[in-house]
This record gives sequence, structure tokens and C-alpha cells, in this order.
Amino acid sequence: MSRPLQDIIYQIIQSCELDIEDKVLLENIAAPIASTESGTDESSNSGKLKDEKLEKELNTIKKQIKALQEQQSKKIEVSINKKAPVELGLQHFQFETLLRVVSAQMNAYMVGPAGSGKTTAAVYVAKALGVNFYFTGAIASEFKLTGFIDANGKIVNTEFRRAYEHGGLFLFDEIDASYPQAVLAFNAALANDYMDFPDKRVTRHKDFYCIAAANTFGQGADRQYVGRNQLDAASLDRFVFLDWQFDEDLERALAGNDKWVDFVQAVRRVVDELKIRHVVSPRASIFGVKLLAADLSLRVVVKTLLWKGLDKSTIDKIKLNLNYDLERFYEKGIKV
Repeated sequence: MSRPLQDIIYQIIQSCELDIEDKVLLENIAAPIASTESGTDESSNSGKLKDEKLEKELNTIKKQIKALQEQQSKKIEVSINKKAPVELGLQHFQFETLLRVVSAQMNAYMVGPAGSGKTTAAVYVAKALGVNFYFTGAIASEFKLTGFIDANGKIVNTEFRRAYEHGGLFLFDEIDASYPQAVLAFNAALANDYMDFPDKRVTRHKDFYCIAAANTFGQGADRQYVGRNQLDAASLDRFVFLDWQFDEDLERALAGNDKWVDFVQAVRRVVDELKIRHVVSPRASIFGVKLLAADLSLRVVVKTLLWKGLDKSTIDKIKLNLNYDLERFYEKGIKV
């Protein structure tokens, strides 16, 4: 008697490097095949599954295994400074490089487009290091960085001071959109290992870590990000630069809808090729799946997430260069 199909499937599953939850999922997929096979001995005509059905079921399982293996390969477990390993889940393909830079207490400067996951990566770096996460966005005054003494004589502290004085990871987001004097004060704190705050001088904590995030390399405004400032060369010299780009594989894994992600990434490629000043970030993929699940029409989702702010002539130019029959695409829809 030939070997039962479900036994073969279970062996494949057990040989895969997957989480227990993932294996259980695949075993549940295999279960219907096992139950269908249970009567095969009674009648070769009525008890056997048709070859076409078997092939279909096996192809489904293979796709599930492949998807789970790809997802598993993106999961990161790290051990920093001889601490116990930390499971960090799915991460950007450059995450480990960022983590190693920061763990060496080098100041990291992440340069990447909006929606490329810079803030999320910084949060997980703090988790891997076992320290608190502190954050500030673009600042228009150095007092938002250093704090101040209010009218009642009370010290108003900042996220930066808490991290600098007591330890933690500080993310200075949109540093290239910040007030130049504030950036100079920030530079002084990084350079000298101490900083004068309104009430006293504070020494840099041994567990202080720093990441700056920006959309440019600090050389001033560009075609896409017109509101950015040029940063002082001395400030830029304090950082290790990471060119943080979109991780399209991670985008696909997080969105969980290949057809929608295929379309979003196709639009992104055309926008880049035509040098259109427009951002099509992974947020469009992730938000789109949520909107489709909320029963918004595909046409509306495309309009609100991809065509936003574009004039008709630009949209028509993008459509002309897309390898999509959009009317058919809208009509067919995407299952979520």
C-alpha cells in the first residue's frame, strides 16, 4: 500500500523551520486531506481523491509553507552585550546593521523616505538593548531639547534630557527639519559627553543611545523634501549614516495581500521612473488592506491612498505607464 498522503505532508511540515503556531496551521490545512483519504481501501473508484484535487491541495500547502518560511526568515532574534536573546519578530532587512551600530554606542543617522519604518526600527532597537525609548520630532527651539525653568521656578524636562541623564535610546526624528541652533546644542551634547541644562550640568549616562532620522542627508532641500534644512558639517560628522530604503519584502509580509501589494509597488516603480514628486510608501500597502477589509471599493482605496494630491494629468501619465488594465482590475477586485 502506498504511503498515506497526510504522513508525507506532516513530514514536510516537521522538517520546516517554523514556529509551533505555524506548524499547527499547516497541519490543520492537511487535515481535510487526511479525512478524505480515510476510505481509500474500500473502493479504488470512489475512495481515492482525483489527481487534480490532490495536486490542488498540495500546491496550496506548498504555497503556505513557502510563505511561512519567507516570513520566518525575516524574524530576528538577537543577543546584545551578552544579554539573553530577544525575539523581535519581523524586521527591516537593514535592522541588524542599525542595531549593531547603536549597540556600539555610535550615533546613527537614518536617511530614508517617509514610511520606510525608521521610527519602528528605533523602537525595536531600544527593545533589543533593554532600555527605555524616548522621542522628539522636528523642533523649532533649542528649549524643546534642553528644557527650561517655568514662571514658578519649576524645571520642565524633555525626552532628550531623560534619556541623556538616566539612560535610554533617544530618537531625534526629522532632524533635518529642525531649528539649526537646536541641532548645534544637540551636537555639543554628543561631542562632549556632558551638557548644560537650565538647572545644572549633566554627564552623559553610560547607557545613552542616540538615533537621528531624516529624509535627507543634511545637505538641504531636494526635489522630494523641499522643507529640509542644511545641517552643520560638525553635526553630521558625529553620525554613522544608514541609507534606509523601503523593504518591499517586509511590506508584503506585513500587508498580507500580494495582489494589492503588487499593484502598490508597480505604481511606486512608475512614480520613481517618471521622477514624479510623490511618495508611495509601504503605508499604502498596509492601510489599503485595512480599508479593503472595511468594504471600501478598490477604486476608492486607490484614489485615497495612491492618487492623493496628484493632478489628473499626472495620474493619467502614471496609468499610461502601468502594466494594468485598471478598469478590469477595479471590476475584478481583491479579496481580503
